[in-house]
Amino acid sequence: MVLPYTVQISEYSMEWLDYNESKCRENYTYFGSADYLRNAYHLTAFLTIPLSLFTFYTIIKVTPKRMRSMKVPLLIAHAWSTNLDLMFTVYSAPYIFFPSASGVPLGLLGAVGVGVKWQSYWGQVSVTMMGVNFIMLFENRQSQITTIKLKIKKKRTRLIYFTLNYLFAFIVMLPFYLDNTDQVEIRKIVLARIPCPTIEFFDPKTYVLLKGGEVIPFWSITIGFSFVILQSFFFLFHTIYHLTIISSAKVSAATKNLQKKFLSSVSLQISIPWIAIAFPVAYSMYADKTNYYNQAYNNNAMLIMANHGLLSTCCTLFIYKPYRDFVQQVLTGKTEDRRQSITVGTVASRIGSISN
Repeated sequence: MVLPYTVQISEYSMEWLDYNESKCRENYTYFGSADYLRNAYHLTAFLTIPLSLFTFYTIIKVTPKRMRSMKVPLLIAHAWSTNLDLMFTVYSAPYIFFPSASGVPLGLLGAVGVGVKWQSYWGQVSVTMMGVNFIMLFENRQSQITTIKLKIKKKRTRLIYFTLNYLFAFIVMLPFYLDNTDQVEIRKIVLARIPCPTIEFFDPKTYVLLKGGEVIPFWSITIGFSFVILQSFFFLFHTIYHLTIISSAKVSAATKNLQKKFLSSVSLQISIPWIAIAFPVAYSMYADKTNYYNQAYNNNAMLIMANHGLLSTCCTLFIYKPYRDFVQQVLTGKTEDRRQSITVGTVASRIGSISN
């Protein structure tokens, strides 16, 4: 039914007047609604959560001895990836109003009364933690190169180093949330930019993070990303340099090739899932630059971002050969055949070595 009406925001003791549905809802589609996004989030979670649990099991049970040093970093990285996945699909399930930095949660945390402000904070911390995972995985590869002298050698030192990185991830995003902004006034600024948002914008739980032009949040993001990128690049390029330029009689070509393979696998594992985040971020920047609002596009951009967990899990399972072989065994049920082929191959190689 198309009628002009007033939306009451009881939490802020204010009425939003003159919201005319006949003008604002003429281009309304199901794909721009909260129902569509909520259902799509739930479907994504239905697919990704079992796969994430299976990946935990695979890393714990299948990781071979030659990858032993990577086991704990892979588990930690997968834990934070799963956390980010759940933030999108279950815990917060954000419904975002690009080109503004505002949104309303559709997930579990909002239903149990967790403040939107702190849901947003945890979401930003979760993204920053993924950056810390980059550092951790690349440092793990760098620490295994015997020709490198400048590296973390003691477990205690490594524990302190990454504890500081984790603390930094929690602290660097705090400037966004220290000020108690007047949400009614800041929403008026958003409404001047988006005159006809979907009805969900007038939900009392909708939170506007930025009004635009804030200096402290800008520097917070800049420092956070710089901190992650500089450390990641140091470990990455240091490792590449020693694997490609530095030679040593103590390190065989086979060992170097194996290290190169592991580094390539880690790089792919890190880079591919971030495609799911890069495209929505690029779209949000375009929307901000052109002042473009299309809620259906916003919803689909968030769904692409929510598939980060699915891509990350698939990369972990299929990039590393031991995990890929295990998945193949599970899917085909040929575990015994593989064991027999390994046994036959081992016996044949032993017979060959004896005959030689």
